Amino acid sequence: MDGITPRAIITDQDRAMKNAIAIVFPESRHRFCLWHILKKVPEKLGSHSSYKSGMKTALLKCVYDTQSVEEFEKCWEQLITTYNLHENVWLQSLYDEREHWTNLKEFVDQFDNALKKKIENETAADFHSFSVSIPCISRSPIEKRFQELYTNAKFRELQVQITGIIDMDPKLFKHDGTIKTYHVEDEVRVEEFTKPVTHYVDFSEEDATAKCSCGLFQMRGILCRHILAVFKYNGIKSVPETYILDRWRKDIKRRYTLIDSSYDAGDQRADANRYSSLLNICYEMITHAAGSLQHTKDATTKLNAMIDLYRANQEPPCSPIPQANVGCGANDTTTAGSSKQVLSPNVVRGKGRPPSLRRASRMEKDMRKVKAKTKRVPVKGKRKQ
Repeated sequence: MDGITPRAIITDQDRAMKNAIAIVFPESRHRFCLWHILKKVPEKLGSHSSYKSGMKTALLKCVYDTQSVEEFEKCWEQLITTYNLHENVWLQSLYDEREHWTNLKEFVDQFDNALKKKIENETAADFHSFSVSIPCISRSPIEKRFQELYTNAKFRELQVQITGIIDMDPKLFKHDGTIKTYHVEDEVRVEEFTKPVTHYVDFSEEDATAKCSCGLFQMRGILCRHILAVFKYNGIKSVPETYILDRWRKDIKRRYTLIDSSYDAGDQRADANRYSSLLNICYEMITHAAGSLQHTKDATTKLNAMIDLYRANQEPPCSPIPQANVGCGANDTTTAGSSKQVLSPNVVRGKGRPPSLRRASRMEKDMRKVKAKTKRVPVKGKRKQ
């Protein structure tokens, strides 16, 4: 998790997991899933004579219908007294751990807080991408194109790959029609070892597309240095549109940021208010236009023209206004650079069949030998010549 402690963890009532979370993530909020708790109710209380005649309904009322701590305490005490459940060990254990309960409302509130934080971060990142430009490190028109379109964070990742082109020397392996296959030598560092690897890049002369065996574009959505080296070798000056992904573009408006949510503060989100107003007008227009084929064609033509007009004249995002997080304290902003230390879990033997040992590669065996030699304590006395 990149050293970041999870803010909340929801599990069932497993004791071992509860103890482990308390040790490894002491700052996280651990809650029990209410669905798992209520699933055990028929097993634990089904034998009671009043289970179907009112006790189950009273229990669910305590869980779902109480809005405050005082109201819950009063309702729970009434349930225990009415049905004489003072000696029920399971209910008593539930009551003792009631601070670990979580329900759908609490989950929705936490989800809204997380969504708000995500929107605020993306708004700030979009503003930074439009207002601050990262300089190019080469004269490549491909790099210049990505600088204009991509967010600063993703453009930095691409620049790491562009830097690696310097020592790339693609060699043509075979030529099959319009498809060329290149061998690109590279190195992979594993701790103190450097392992040479050969990647295969298939390049199409027809549409200037390429596919590399490293799979970086498929996994992370950015071009690898091997494909960029092949592009340079073949004199490709313009990157194909298939490698420009919308999710990394800084001029893409994320529609979910305009949807009203429970944390919205009315006039403080003018763009969301405008979105809601236009949406209501569009609904009314669609209702009238859909009744006629001629009106539908006319509305489609005009709407497409309006889309092209507004898309060509988009304004950069405004500076984000910092807002207080709903339900989050001042100490609830954990970042990757936080001073809180995340402890590693203790290694314990798992349940069931023990894992089988796989055959180690030659490289792994060599690494183990080197580590064993470095840890070996030198013998005192005269060394053997």
